[in-house]
Amino acid sequence: TAKAARFVVNGLPLYLDKKTPTYVIFDTGLSGMAVSEELFEGRNMQARKNREKSLWGEVSVAFETRAGSEVELTATKPITTPLGRDTPWTRFKGNLIVLGLAFLDGTAMAIDIDSGRLQFSR
Repeated sequence: TAKAARFVVNGLPLYLDKKTPTYVIFDTGLSGMAVSEELFEGRNMQARKNREKSLWGEVSVAFETRAGSEVELTATKPITTPLGRDTPWTRFKGNLIVLGLAFLDGTAMAIDIDSGRLQFSR
């Protein structure tokens, strides 16, 4: 899990409220991406307002590391669904972005459970 710093779709940043955290979850059992309903609806409104042809064309999600650097993962036209209200995280207050294999294409992900570290390499 990581805290999202930026969420950009088709070159347009999607607003992430600083008061409400947005977390990124990595799920290798997911092909594309799943997002909280609030983010899904916000993106839908943004795309309609701008008359975009593709709702989820070029998607980029950035998050900060503990060391202070930034990691950015991107995908082209990931299959995207809203998480819906029936999630297992009933006490969670915030937004979720679940990234699947479309964002990990060409990237190796290593998780060190003992030290609580996640590492990406290309």
